[in-house]
Amino acid sequence: MKGHKERLMLYHKDHVKTLDEGSIGEAYLLLMKAGSKFFSYTDKWAIFEPVYATVPDHWHRIASDLDKNAEDHAQILKTPRMIIDNHEGTLSRAYPDNESTETLAKSN
Repeated sequence: MKGHKERLMLYHKDHVKTLDEGSIGEAYLLLMKAGSKFFSYTDKWAIFEPVYATVPDHWHRIASDLDKNAEDHAQILKTPRMIIDNHEGTLSRAYPDNESTETLAKSN
């Protein structure tokens, strides 16, 4: 698991490159629900865009903690991601080009 305590992957059973908007929204909600349980031990965790996918044309998303000691931490910093704050209930996006973040919403 590349040095992470927990790591989740959600993927489509068929090899499809894209999904409709409703399915993508449902997938993110499912990952957020599961992630809030599996990543309750950490302050923040993230859902990653498939920039480094090893299987092309196969829709998937990875969620993991943001452990600075993980084997893939350098790759994490290069990957666009949605960051979920377990304490504040906020969502933000991180963009690797300039490591800027944008707060999207507060869930509480």
